[in-house]
Amino acid sequence: MQSLFLFSGQDSFLHRLDPRPKFLVVLAVLVYVLLVDNPAYMAVAFLVVMAGMWALGSISPARYWTVLVLFLPLILGVTLVQALTYHPAGATNLVAAGPLGLSDAGLVLGLSVGVRLVTMGLTFMMFSMTTAPTKVGLALYKTGVPFRYAYLATFGLRFLPLMQEDLQTLQNARAVRGDPDVGSRNPFRRLKSLPMTFFPLAANALRQSSETAKALELRGYGSPRKRTTVHDLSLGATDYLVTVLALVVLVGVVYASVVLGFGSLGSL
Repeated sequence: MQSLFLFSGQDSFLHRLDPRPKFLVVLAVLVYVLLVDNPAYMAVAFLVVMAGMWALGSISPARYWTVLVLFLPLILGVTLVQALTYHPAGATNLVAAGPLGLSDAGLVLGLSVGVRLVTMGLTFMMFSMTTAPTKVGLALYKTGVPFRYAYLATFGLRFLPLMQEDLQTLQNARAVRGDPDVGSRNPFRRLKSLPMTFFPLAANALRQSSETAKALELRGYGSPRKRTTVHDLSLGATDYLVTVLALVVLVGVVYASVVLGFGSLGSL
């Protein structure tokens, strides 16, 4: 499975774009999906992000379709819970079973929450797959974030894929030793096998964190002196253009949603 945080080293428009404009693009998408409640409008945002990854980042859905499939149970679960529990005044029960009922308002709200989560996840995936972790930390540092906090972003984007690789290694080791639950086509049996892997995974993560912390201290991680870098980031004409467009979209979304009521559930 493609990691949500694994950088794909390619040459595309999004890969060449400075991380700072991409921060604003991600922020604009997040503000949109958080302010808009209409699931149809959020589905449009989801398709736009997917198309942008494909056209501007050369990352086709075939590379992360398994991640999207994993979101389906989450969407179905959230939708079912909302449909069973959310019964506002004027709502209609689509299915009634004794004291329980699936309301149309709860169904729409559940779909809204589910599509919102998927769109947010895809947006973060777009950023992480098209931005090198070192550039993320450098961009934060150049915007005024202290070095020790900027480096945390770089370390996190590097560390999470390592944890996924460790998880896959542990699962393969258990499968070789005859564990019938690992690799089963039954998703419930796969979930059953995960708790047995969490302890060695956590122990290995703590060990790697301790070794990394010692290496950072030996290299003067806490030094108050101004840092220098081998590579530098500079904004070009394209970066400024994307920055302006992201700001315009951000302001437009806030105005349309807060002032005009765009994207509310009542607009369905």
